Amino acid sequence: MKPRRMLTPLDASAIFDRAVQERALAVLTFQDGHEWYSFKSRFLERDAQRRFFVLDYQAVDDHPLPAVAPGQYLGVSFRQRSRKLLFATIVEAKGHFVLDDQTTVPAIRYRWPDGMTELQRRAYFRTPIPAEMPLNVSIWAGGVLARARAQTEALQVISGDLCDLSCGGALVRLHHPAPPEWVMEQTIGVEMHLPDGRSPILVDARYRGARTDESGALNLALQFVGLELTVDGRMVLQRLANSVQRLHRLAFVAERGERGTDRRA
Repeated sequence: MKPRRMLTPLDASAIFDRAVQERALAVLTFQDGHEWYSFKSRFLERDAQRRFFVLDYQAVDDHPLPAVAPGQYLGVSFRQRSRKLLFATIVEAKGHFVLDDQTTVPAIRYRWPDGMTELQRRAYFRTPIPAEMPLNVSIWAGGVLARARAQTEALQVISGDLCDLSCGGALVRLHHPAPPEWVMEQTIGVEMHLPDGRSPILVDARYRGARTDESGALNLALQFVGLELTVDGRMVLQRLANSVQRLHRLAFVAERGERGTDRRA
């Protein structure tokens, strides 16, 4: 099975129908300057003519909602069965949605997407990088847009090796023991080599904290952000999905080899 598949607007109809029926939870992401913002919403309605869909605009888990306005460009991701679905859309209008005779909720109408990316959820499982496959990673504060400035200032770019990878993020083992002075969820830029032998990818990510592994090395957790919003981002997502699939196969072969060695012993 391919790790990634592109769906047409017509394909999205059945997916939206199920999402509305289940009041599925979606994560919406947008960029403002160098910073990325996310919030959660539930599906309420989809237009039968495939012109728009509606999500609520209510705080989840008491997290404050970022401000959005008509014309805002956002990425949307949600889960359905064994797959994760991603697409880009535009805010068309804000208002209220009538749930029943006595209840209305704040809601936003979004434009029907031109297309949708389907990923198997296993592509989001963290897959370890084999020890014999060193893959270099460079990281800096401020996101991809801050790369040039970070390269001209001392100690602004830190480096390490990729420990594990998924389509959603990565774990990086630093080449030095001192953690960066970053705060949780801070936007960072990442240049990362993948096991496909091609040029490294450039992505924005959120800093998800540091921890020490069994060997005493310092590891940084990263969460990729915004890949569903652009054509280039979706191409990076394709490379990530292919790389994760390859790593899954390598791990499976290695595990079979270890089991065979144990039986012979």
